[in-house]
Amino acid sequence: MREFLLGTLDTDHTTQFEERILTEPGVYEELLVVEEELIDQYVAGDLSALERQQFESHFLITAERQKNLRFGKLLQRYAHSHINLTEEPAIPAQSFSLPQTRTRRWAWVGIFAAILGCAGIIFVRGLVNKREAAGVVQQTIPRVVTITLLPGSAGTESSNAWRVIVSPQGAEVKLELELKNATFRNYKSELFRENKSLKVSDKLRIEAKGEQHVVPFTVTGEMLSPGDYKVKLSGVLDSGADEFIDNYSFRVIE
Repeated sequence: MREFLLGTLDTDHTTQFEERILTEPGVYEELLVVEEELIDQYVAGDLSALERQQFESHFLITAERQKNLRFGKLLQRYAHSHINLTEEPAIPAQSFSLPQTRTRRWAWVGIFAAILGCAGIIFVRGLVNKREAAGVVQQTIPRVVTITLLPGSAGTESSNAWRVIVSPQGAEVKLELELKNATFRNYKSELFRENKSLKVSDKLRIEAKGEQHVVPFTVTGEMLSPGDYKVKLSGVLDSGADEFIDNYSFRVIE
């Protein structure tokens, strides 16, 4: 899970693990715990130089993780300047059964809210709700599945075509469209299913992924019912006109 979050897991294992995230709730809950451990280690300066680079370039790709990092830094600054947390407050057994990292985070939340008063309680409430029972977490926190598609890939009839398993409940699919040549400042992507346009996104920017460059194109799981899909990628000229680059194909299966 740590390698997956830092982007060092090989492609085959990444694909297998992403499928498990969508089909096994327990795996997703464990992944949330590892996310918090990485954030705590980053804030505390316990990651190696390489891990910090991977954390900043890959782990922080979602707004949710960036928000959690900001909150972790805020709690650390507050704890260091006001409170010496040498012992963790006891939590009633009937309330929650959480890993040590998450227990520490909850203890800080309680102290932080008590001192800041009503305004602080309102701010913290959203974070508390987000970490409640597993069923609620699955509904409120979007799961992001990242899939890299190659340009000029074989049609969906080919045995080599990407096959994607997508859960429609709150999942997001980040399609990384790999580029042969990164020559445009802005890009435009359009998603088709059976020649019907489903979504258009323009002003997309390239992202570095190792030695390659990709154009990220995010769609919701609700949009992807089982079937064959094609993404048309174009470069946007300074005049505003589109210049076709390539097509990317994949198939969604149940």
